[in-house]
Amino acid sequence: MLDAARGPVRAGTLTRDSDGAVAFTVAETYLRDPERPVLSLSWYDPVSDAQSRDRLASRDDKIGLHGNVPPWFAGLLPEGALRELVLTEMGPGNHDQFDVLTRLGADLPGAVLINPETDTPASAGPLQLESMRGFRATRPVGSVKFSLAGVQLKFTANQEGSRLTAPGRGDTGRCILKLPSDRYRRLPEAEYGAMQLARMIGVDIAACRLVPRDAVEDIPEEMLAHGEHVLVVDRFDRTPDGGRIHIEDTGQIIGAIGDRKYTMATTETIINMVSRFSTDRRADILEAVRRVVADVLLGNGDNHLKNWSFRFARPGSVRLSPAYDIVPTVLYNPGDTLALRFVRTHNFDTVDFHRFERVASFLRIDPKGIKREVTATIERALDLWPKAAPELLGERWAEQLIDRLQTLRLVRELVD
Repeated sequence: MLDAARGPVRAGTLTRDSDGAVAFTVAETYLRDPERPVLSLSWYDPVSDAQSRDRLASRDDKIGLHGNVPPWFAGLLPEGALRELVLTEMGPGNHDQFDVLTRLGADLPGAVLINPETDTPASAGPLQLESMRGFRATRPVGSVKFSLAGVQLKFTANQEGSRLTAPGRGDTGRCILKLPSDRYRRLPEAEYGAMQLARMIGVDIAACRLVPRDAVEDIPEEMLAHGEHVLVVDRFDRTPDGGRIHIEDTGQIIGAIGDRKYTMATTETIINMVSRFSTDRRADILEAVRRVVADVLLGNGDNHLKNWSFRFARPGSVRLSPAYDIVPTVLYNPGDTLALRFVRTHNFDTVDFHRFERVASFLRIDPKGIKREVTATIERALDLWPKAAPELLGERWAEQLIDRLQTLRLVRELVD
């Protein structure tokens, strides 16, 4: 790990044996370090360092078979179109997760850096080795030099004036480019609009902006051909000088791989994680509540486990990261539902105040305070969105979203 206060910290070693089994062995120096930076909340007990050491030393969740890396590391890998592009650039062969992680280990989410201690495997495709902040890091030959989960095609970049360019040698991208989709028309515009509408009702969002596609360099033209804009999202796991801030998504914490990011937990599970781990419990619980309300009001049906993250901005701090990947999926699929069950329902139109009060009771916090936050969030949407939505989304999409509000039980309970 690249710790902001201490520099490189060796957390452990990943090894693959001749049968394709991959194991993560925690370094003894990391295990015995009372000031160790948190690698994963799944191996961390906020009240007992002895329990943290036991979880780190346990082998149960640190082994993968048949070339698959252990679940926590699998959560660092790209998905969907980006993964297919990586495999294409690796060339012919039977490439496994260990190969992909080796290839992209210099620019992973958070402060994790995976560097080879021996020669890089040929199965990882063409690679270069170069120095990066005291490490001998791998740099792939090809367009994709970083890893980010999600099915939408993304690249990393740095902004130089009005231009967006690929990171230089030994550098890491400080923003993410989300490209137009050939399947979902004007997807960057829809996500940008939804992110700004969420911000207006109090959600802490990742800084983002739309830029014309011709401002982007070093990306093949055919990948930009499906729309006029790309969405640029500033990375909250990077600092302006290219430093790294550790993050971890909730899918990694519970080991949810692939489609299990939709099924392995509920929204209450996430809010309970916030309650257990956040070092500003009240503020982050209220933030989580606002995000659930925003999902319901916007019709965001893809807020799965990998779209909730914790951020470790400084030693001893564990906070919800800014929100990201807020997309009004109902604009593309009117029958869409919540990605994660919320108090026994996936349906947007059955979420009501009582469900939020039940979550408050489960967390042993004042239900009245939660109800006040839900009420204030809805009132801001009803007040601000009718004017703002047409400017952000266009008249047709805005009309769909604003008309839809009156069909939601959460809104009707407030206005009736």
